Amino acid sequence: MKNQLKIAGLIAALMALLIVIPAAQAADYSIGAGIGIAPEYEGSDDYVGVPVPFAKIAWSNGMFFELKGLNARANLLPSNTWRLGPVINYRGERDNVDNSDVDRMDSVSDATEVGAFAGFDYQNWFVSLDFLMDSGNAHEGWSSTLKGGYRWPVSSNWTVLIGAHTTYADEDYMETYFGVDASNVGASGFSFYDPDSGFKSVGLDLGATYKITSNWSTQALASYSLLVGDADDDSPVVDAGDEGQFFGAVMVVYS
Repeated sequence: MKNQLKIAGLIAALMALLIVIPAAQAADYSIGAGIGIAPEYEGSDDYVGVPVPFAKIAWSNGMFFELKGLNARANLLPSNTWRLGPVINYRGERDNVDNSDVDRMDSVSDATEVGAFAGFDYQNWFVSLDFLMDSGNAHEGWSSTLKGGYRWPVSSNWTVLIGAHTTYADEDYMETYFGVDASNVGASGFSFYDPDSGFKSVGLDLGATYKITSNWSTQALASYSLLVGDADDDSPVVDAGDEGQFFGAVMVVYS
């Protein structure tokens, strides 16, 4: 509950920051919701349904606030090309999971991660670099994700997105989610494993938007990540699950 209140407060602060900036004038608003499936935890081969809320305020000068799923960000640059601003991300806990071996490990609490992003969006090409740090004591580390791709306007109604991503994580993050030691082994029976910092995943992103009317649209999202480096099958946590991680969602959006 504390983390949920913290997220709500930070999101409200971001929105207030954008609204009071004098440079921001006319704005477009979008709101929507959907449902998705995601791994129960990083490295899991069990999947759970997840809600996917969506909201966006985009000003005519290029500034915006966006909430997608459990990730919120705001572009504070008055530019239709360049992006720079804060990011908030919520990462769920690892507790009471279906995998009996991983469930016998000590649980990992949920995390509210805060940081920043920078990038550009030009002629349907986009690149973004995120940096996130744990604001509490869940993993006490940081990670950085580089993603890019192309939005292809197939027709007046259809737009397709094709992209790729990779994530680098520090040692604290890697030890929390993929490591096994005396502090977290619990009754799992796993052998001890001490991962180092490094690239933890690479993947592909796909998306499609269909414009139903001038105000209503549907969006489908899919992402596949492959755990690599010290986050792959060398980790007993991943070896008990799957190094391939899939996320998919369908949303309805009103603009």
